[in-house]
Amino acid sequence: MGTVFGVVFQIHSILGEMILPVAIVAVAIYLLVTYRPNAPRGPVARLFPVLVDIQVGLGIIYWVFLLFNTSGAAQARYLSFPFILHPLIGILAAGLAHMAIGARNPLRGLGRWAPLVSLGVLLVLVISNVMIGVQT
Repeated sequence: MGTVFGVVFQIHSILGEMILPVAIVAVAIYLLVTYRPNAPRGPVARLFPVLVDIQVGLGIIYWVFLLFNTSGAAQARYLSFPFILHPLIGILAAGLAHMAIGARNPLRGLGRWAPLVSLGVLLVLVISNVMIGVQT
C-alpha cells in the first residue's frame, strides 16, 4: 500500500472514529443553544457539513483505491455485504449533514429541536458506519 493512501486511511479513521462523533454532539448542542428562527447560518453551520464531506471524500478515495489494488476474495469483500454499506451510508450521512443544518431540513417544523434531532440521526449513522468499517 502506498504511503499516500496509508495517510488517507489514517486521516479517514481518526476523523470518522474520534473527531466526527464528538463534533456532531458539539454542533448539536451549539445549534440548540444558539437557535434563532429564520437567522442566517453561522460559521459552525456552514463548516460542519464540509467536515463530513471531507470524511466521505477521503473514504470514497480510499475505497476506490482498494478496489483497483486488490483482487479475488479481498476485492469481493469490499463489494459485498455488509462492507458495501460503508460507502453508501457515508454518502447518505453527507447529504443528511447538509440538510440537518440548512434550510432544507425535513424536520424544520420541530423549530429549535430540528438540528438536534437531525444530528442525532447523523450520529447513529456515523457510529453504525464506524462499526461496519472496523469489521473489515
